Amino acid sequence: MKAGSGDQGSPPCFLRFPRPVRVLSGAEAELKCVVLGEPPPTVVWEKGGQQLAASERLSFPADGAEHSLLLSGALPTDAGVYVCRARNAAGEAYAAAAVTVLEPPAPEPELQPAERPLPPPGAGESAPVFLTGPRSQWVLRGAEVVLTCQVGGLPEPTLYWEKDGMALDEVWDSSHFALQPGRAEGGRSLALRIVAARLPDSGVYVCHARNAHGHAQAGALLQVHQPPESPPADPDEAPAPAPVVEPLKCAPKTFWVNEGKHAKFRCYVMGKPEPEIEWHWEGRPLLPDRRRLMYRDRDGGFVLKVLYCQAKDRGLYVCAARNSAGQTLSAVQLHVKEPRLRFTRPLQDVEGREQGIAVLECKVPNSRIPTAWFREDQRLLPCRKYEQIEEGAVRRLIIHRLKADDDGVYLCEMRGRVRTVANVTVKGPILKRLPRKLDVLEGENAVLLVETREAGVEGCWSRDGEELPDTCQSSSGHMHALVLPGVTREDAGEVTFRLGNSRTTTLLRVKCVKHNPPGPPVSVEMFKGHKNTVLLTWKPPEPAPETPFIYRLERQEVGSEDWIQCFSIEKAGAVEVPGDCVPSEGDYRFRVCTVSEHGRSPHVVFHGSAHLVPTARLVAGLEDVQVYDGEDAVFSLDLSTIIQGTWFLNGEELKSNEPEGQVEPWALRYRVEQKGLQHRLILQAVRHQDSGALVGFSCPGVQDSAALTIQESPVHILSPQDKVSLTFTTSERVVLTCELSRADFPATWYKDGQKVEESESLVVKMDGRKHRLILPEAKVRDSGEFECRTEGVSAFFNVTVQDPPVHIVDPQEHVFVHAITSECVMLTCEVDQEDAPVRWYKDGQEVEESDVVVLENEGPHRRLVLPAAQPPDGGEFQCVAGEERAYFTVTITDVSSWIVYPSGKVYVAAVRLERVVLTCELCRPWAEVRWTKDGEEVVESPALLLQKEDTIRRLVLPAVQLEDSGEYLCEIDDESASFTVTVTESYQSQDSSNNNPELCVLLKKPKTRRLWSRFPPWRRTAGTE
Repeated sequence: MKAGSGDQGSPPCFLRFPRPVRVLSGAEAELKCVVLGEPPPTVVWEKGGQQLAASERLSFPADGAEHSLLLSGALPTDAGVYVCRARNAAGEAYAAAAVTVLEPPAPEPELQPAERPLPPPGAGESAPVFLTGPRSQWVLRGAEVVLTCQVGGLPEPTLYWEKDGMALDEVWDSSHFALQPGRAEGGRSLALRIVAARLPDSGVYVCHARNAHGHAQAGALLQVHQPPESPPADPDEAPAPAPVVEPLKCAPKTFWVNEGKHAKFRCYVMGKPEPEIEWHWEGRPLLPDRRRLMYRDRDGGFVLKVLYCQAKDRGLYVCAARNSAGQTLSAVQLHVKEPRLRFTRPLQDVEGREQGIAVLECKVPNSRIPTAWFREDQRLLPCRKYEQIEEGAVRRLIIHRLKADDDGVYLCEMRGRVRTVANVTVKGPILKRLPRKLDVLEGENAVLLVETREAGVEGCWSRDGEELPDTCQSSSGHMHALVLPGVTREDAGEVTFRLGNSRTTTLLRVKCVKHNPPGPPVSVEMFKGHKNTVLLTWKPPEPAPETPFIYRLERQEVGSEDWIQCFSIEKAGAVEVPGDCVPSEGDYRFRVCTVSEHGRSPHVVFHGSAHLVPTARLVAGLEDVQVYDGEDAVFSLDLSTIIQGTWFLNGEELKSNEPEGQVEPWALRYRVEQKGLQHRLILQAVRHQDSGALVGFSCPGVQDSAALTIQESPVHILSPQDKVSLTFTTSERVVLTCELSRADFPATWYKDGQKVEESESLVVKMDGRKHRLILPEAKVRDSGEFECRTEGVSAFFNVTVQDPPVHIVDPQEHVFVHAITSECVMLTCEVDQEDAPVRWYKDGQEVEESDVVVLENEGPHRRLVLPAAQPPDGGEFQCVAGEERAYFTVTITDVSSWIVYPSGKVYVAAVRLERVVLTCELCRPWAEVRWTKDGEEVVESPALLLQKEDTIRRLVLPAVQLEDSGEYLCEIDDESASFTVTVTESYQSQDSSNNNPELCVLLKKPKTRRLWSRFPPWRRTAGTE
């Protein structure tokens, strides 16, 4: 393959090469290739150095980047090498393939029955096929397991077993495995017997069958479970002691995880016999569930993964390993870091039946905080299936028409990835559903399990709507398994298990195994042969790659750092590089590498360099140009290679080393351009006296010329004479006027080079000699260059449409805001345009949204909200809109004491049936208190009233009783106000002559007037709305 320098755009590059074709005479032959480039290349087909033309038997279909050569009724004369050549302004490339036309074999005379030969050896042979495959089994430890398969095929296939991708003799402990070969009707059988199955025997077992014609495999899943504990048969016999986990001999490791993130613990254990693993949490055995996954990774490690960690998941996790030789432990202490902003009420686990509904509900600290719902890692958007409701601070998700795949973990997330998690259990025929997706490496085994409510039911497995063969699916009791051994890309798809009207689905994804790139070519040599050519030779890499590969040859001009692709060929050998493969004369070096679908080898550089000179040929020549007086005349041609050339005007050489030039003072001006393979000469603003000028171009191997003709324009523009620049604001009326020298002469309007189309927002009118373009209400998108074009002349208008300046309506003065810790602070700025953008700054730094700062837009109002302000959140804030700014000073004070009065203990004496009022004054009106009596929280009733008025909190006993005596506390956070109430039948006085009881009056602190914001208790605001 050959390519240009690629200095402009990108040269053609073959993504798929045409393949050699062998066809019988009279059949159809097709060559296909895919080639890309910028600009898109022109593709031609050649044979024997001659370009091919379409005919009745030969066509060249093209579909985007794919190009084909289709030959109908192939003849022996059509055999040969066909070349696909692609060319654009940045370079050239080609690829070749051979077409071989075979003569059909002569018909043999029909033999008589006695003369017919016996069938040759191998006739009737076939690749292995499984007659019956192994069945998945779920057994208790100690049980005997037999896995059997029967295979047909000729010649008789060889059978062998693997466990989890390893041969049986490679399994760590396989002394209790036994193979039992046998014969079956139509083929062979091989049984695998496992005596006294152990827990580590669990895994995927695959039976392989191989002969000279192919390979087949079938697999089954074996799961060995611990037998349940049962009471002893003899009532006098004491039960066996439960296994005890030994105490740790050293302090456990510590692991921190943010709430809502996953925690993954890995334990690698070795021993013989292979140890049995058990996970414990806080001394209790752990079983796998929706949020606790237990599995063994590819390296043999035992993994416990806790999904979406919550505070309740913190604790000590222990991996206990045992075998007959002893036991060992490994432990880690999990700590869950809770976020600063938390859900007021978290989600709770719910259950629902298929076709029913499930409702999840939580509460956020602030009704303005946005939330999002997830099912595991999938974002849920509002729809008929997932109804999402917001009522104040309450967030509710209603799942309609429940099905088995709705069973799982659901999350509600606030800003900062603060999450609350709950499980949704869907009750139906399917108890354990399939995972949402399953990723498997190519060549590994894929196992899918489903557990049903009823035992012995018949389910159906399918992939992308097509039923899967019985040899890969098994059922036993409540369990149903699908085992796909040695998966390939064709096994990927949507796998579904269906049981009646219930079904569960997973997306099986097969990931490619990483392969090493091929090795480099060897024995590279350069030979300088004939003039202006170089011969390059090399041999294939050792060892040869297993997959198809090509060789890529690149060049580098001496003194340059860039390597440019020259050829891509399929076979090693000798390649001749001609001079027309380089863009300019110079000394060139070459290197080669091997490329396959798995990557590229290192480059190997040929020793030495070669001097090459490009030779050009004309691809598209000069053409005569006709323009109107005053227009630019453009002459252009395309060459086959990038090479410098010389332009001539009326026999005089034009200088090309300057961007622009002039033939003589006060004479014709010109500009010379070269872009890749294209050369252009632009004669600027030609006049009538330039008509008849002769333009020529010359370079090595190419000479061409063309003539210039000037036409008289039938009309000219009276106004404007020069380009006009105009500026407007949005919604203004814009009128552009162009006046011609002739009345009712047609003209066309363009915007940014594109012809305009009339609409309600753009009107074109003609009134005599005047042509107008009207924009009734200009928009910002209307900015651009407008052109009124007629016969050979144009008028230009540069129009700029801007939005009007933004002004801040409120506040006009500096605002000072004082708040205490945990209050919600809201800064409000009102602008005069609803869609005007603003920026918020704090202490000179731009503010970005986070879990502690919320930015809101509502009509003309712009708000910055601190949901739970802390002292560090205070500072100088600015709202910037256009050129104007609003200033806010926020001060957050940490409250040292909530209770203002009483400061000490209060004693109250009262007579039965009197009215008693206990009063507590707080520093903030929105603070909540808790009243207790003798350590127990009181409950409001007709005999005990709780009142709240501004900062005052009261406990009122309208008719006090003897049993109301006791110690009352008004509590808030860690503070409390104490009241001791003593109730008697009557007052006891020391003066017996006076029988009137003397009341003990509770003196209350004089009420002080305080001014508080009327916003809700969690909000402190600044600015007006």
